[in-house]
Amino acid sequence: MKVGTAEDVQESCKLLGIKNLTDNDAQLILDEVTKYVFDTRNNKSGKKTFDLNLDYKYYFVDFLRLGINLNKDDISWWEFDAILEGIFLDENSTLSKMMSYRLYEKPPKNPKQQEAEEHRFRMKMKMKYALPIEETSNEALGKLWTYLEKKAGENKE
Repeated sequence: MKVGTAEDVQESCKLLGIKNLTDNDAQLILDEVTKYVFDTRNNKSGKKTFDLNLDYKYYFVDFLRLGINLNKDDISWWEFDAILEGIFLDENSTLSKMMSYRLYEKPPKNPKQQEAEEHRFRMKMKMKYALPIEETSNEALGKLWTYLEKKAGENKE
């Protein structure tokens, strides 16, 4: 995913507290953060279901409804991420409707199978949105940075 110009990439990294990287390393870090935040391969097929750049026209409309013009207003990555997560969860959002079309599958004829699939989906969502039991948010963030540093080191060689 290309976020924009090299300056945009460096600025995004600065907002995340990452400094003094080459443009390629900074782009790599942002790609990894995006993959971590927007894990879009959680469907049965394993196919990509969301693209931050290609789906801009869908979530842009949802941000406008909230009074935020992404082309003019300056919001932090953390604000953007939190609002976008809420948009994903809002069944009436443009993005959510579009995603439902992409993910549509013909329902099974067997009611028991349909019930089992609904149960699996609900359990998956329960796990996804569960509060952490043992880890504090600082520990989880530390693990993310460790992972990103490792990935950046692997790709530098």
